[in-house]
Amino acid sequence: MKYVIGIDIGGTNLRIGTVDAEGRLTNFERKSSASLVAENAVQNLGRELKSYIEKYQLEGQVGAVSVGVPSIVSKDKSFIYSTPNLKGLENIDLGNLLKAYVNVPVFVDRDVNYLLVNDIKTHHLDPERERTILGFYLGTGFGNAVYINGQLHVGKNGVAGELGHIPMYGIDEACTCGNIGCSETRCSGRYLKQLTDTCFPETDISEVFVKHGDDPRILEYVDTLAIPMAAEINILDPDYVIMAGGVMTMKDFPMERLIWAVKERARKPFPSENLEFVFPEHTQDSGVIGGAYAAFDKLGKMEK
Repeated sequence: MKYVIGIDIGGTNLRIGTVDAEGRLTNFERKSSASLVAENAVQNLGRELKSYIEKYQLEGQVGAVSVGVPSIVSKDKSFIYSTPNLKGLENIDLGNLLKAYVNVPVFVDRDVNYLLVNDIKTHHLDPERERTILGFYLGTGFGNAVYINGQLHVGKNGVAGELGHIPMYGIDEACTCGNIGCSETRCSGRYLKQLTDTCFPETDISEVFVKHGDDPRILEYVDTLAIPMAAEINILDPDYVIMAGGVMTMKDFPMERLIWAVKERARKPFPSENLEFVFPEHTQDSGVIGGAYAAFDKLGKMEK
């Protein structure tokens, strides 16, 4: 089996590609995810996957399929519990149901876990598989992934790393997850859009840091981001901290301010004084390739 088919399902787009064990990508496609994950999501995705395999003549060459979703996923990497922004993918055993369409293992995981795997591989951060690496991915929500000693940390139920849903003191707003006062109500691209529309209505969100980067309300937003980040850093004392996501790559995002704020809130002298930050540049295929890397790793363990 030469290949893994990687699928990255976002709120807007679905990305799919064929990846070999060295991370080489072919047959990459991007299409709208809206129709695929509305009603009859499993049937739609199953047909899409079968059609893709036939189109590129991959029958008999695929060892597994990886699916990244903006969700919380079971420890066995099959069942999706909750996807606040994609209601068609909730309370569904996606992995086992998709397996019936392709007759190979199907691994489902949080999309940020796959991004972290790709970042670690791309930047050669842990060749000895012994380091602790944290991924902070600030997009529409606040994604987080934790990697310890050569593997993703998933926890008892498979849902570890939900940093966007830790409670913040003094906040009583409802979160999309159903809880009250989650960090994501303040630490997210969604909140940045709300802040921009309320405080700077004449400014497009793409220009908010360019035009208002020194405004106290923007600086408060950045400083607030540092609070949950520093909390996790203090607990896990990482070798590397990865900072990425659509908000952090916006023009003139005050990264120096964020790093200063994280260090200010981190324990002194360590880990504050020797934190090492990594700033990867993601592309449309980063999650697809990261998912394939993770699937190849799982297949290797299954063969032992």
